[in-house]
Amino acid sequence: MISLYILLLWLLLICGDIEPNPGPERTPEISEKTLSIFHGNIRSLRNKLNYIVDIIEDYDVVFLTETHLDSNITDSDLYISGFEIPVRKDRNSHGGGIIMYYKSYVRITRRHDLENCQLESMWFELKTKLRSILININYRSERQSSVYFWQYFDQMLKNALDENNNIICLGDLNKNFMSDLPSNIRDIFFINGLVNIIDKATHFDTRTGSTSLLDPILVTDSIPVLDKDTIPFDRGISDHDGTYVTINCGFSKRRTYNRSIWDYKKGDYDLMKQKVVETNWEFLISDASDVHVAATNFTNSFLNIASECIPTREVTIRCDDKVWYDSNLRRETRKRDRLRNIFIRSNSTSAEKKFKQQRNKVNNLKKQAKKIFFYQY
Repeated sequence: MISLYILLLWLLLICGDIEPNPGPERTPEISEKTLSIFHGNIRSLRNKLNYIVDIIEDYDVVFLTETHLDSNITDSDLYISGFEIPVRKDRNSHGGGIIMYYKSYVRITRRHDLENCQLESMWFELKTKLRSILININYRSERQSSVYFWQYFDQMLKNALDENNNIICLGDLNKNFMSDLPSNIRDIFFINGLVNIIDKATHFDTRTGSTSLLDPILVTDSIPVLDKDTIPFDRGISDHDGTYVTINCGFSKRRTYNRSIWDYKKGDYDLMKQKVVETNWEFLISDASDVHVAATNFTNSFLNIASECIPTREVTIRCDDKVWYDSNLRRETRKRDRLRNIFIRSNSTSAEKKFKQQRNKVNNLKKQAKKIFFYQY
């Protein structure tokens, strides 16, 4: 009988990281963070989920236009790990359509009352500790009447501004913001206090080689913009690049807590073997009044031996980390964030170059880490 108990103990030992305390030891700490919003024209989403996951995982709210979806594609077909169930406005499988993904900690609701049924457009209200923000996403087809679109768009903005002057508008408007806009469109932006913060081409015509800025991010001057840029897309995925804006809004999201874990690499297993052999396991179990007491005696004795022979150490658990996220990737990500802050403060060309090089390095490291992890498991 005693040999069976010893065998069970050693089986537990070789199982790996057996945690006696699977939960947090104290209340998670909440730290103030910025909020990032992304938009990309995806040119049919259904077969591109695997690609888009690598692009959007660092953003809090994600908008995709030209999704080409219909009711045959369910929300579960479009699920992306780390995000909530998406909010959709489909046209059909041949064109158009908008979808919004958001992280679980984001307090965002759709505002149907601000929308115009004549447009492919959605409005959302995002609430943070410091302010509420109205976010508008649009897709305007080249075939859609320009006159009517801008009239409806102007009216939507006026209705929104009557309620809130913190507004962000994104999407594919199919107007080149790198050239002179018609006066009626310029007047809409000027009168409603909107300014485009994207200054690079976002559309690349593979037939003619021409470039244009069709995907602006328009903000009111009350929006505290920290960072904004374009994100390259594979031309086989879309002829548009993505855009993003990072704002400072006192947003709470990341949760961390400390946990005490066994440091198995530093364990004294000769001593442990000796203590296991010297322990009277049969007495611990046979002397118990019932099976529950026996189980408690067994567990406590085993953990006491383990604590004497295997040291413990404190580690920080980050709830939002992916399973493939390692310390090297975290270190490089922190370096990226430091370089981004330097670039925001200095606004110099050299700081921008260093930040973007580090950003690309982090993106490549993420792809490699995921491939290695899923290949192994």
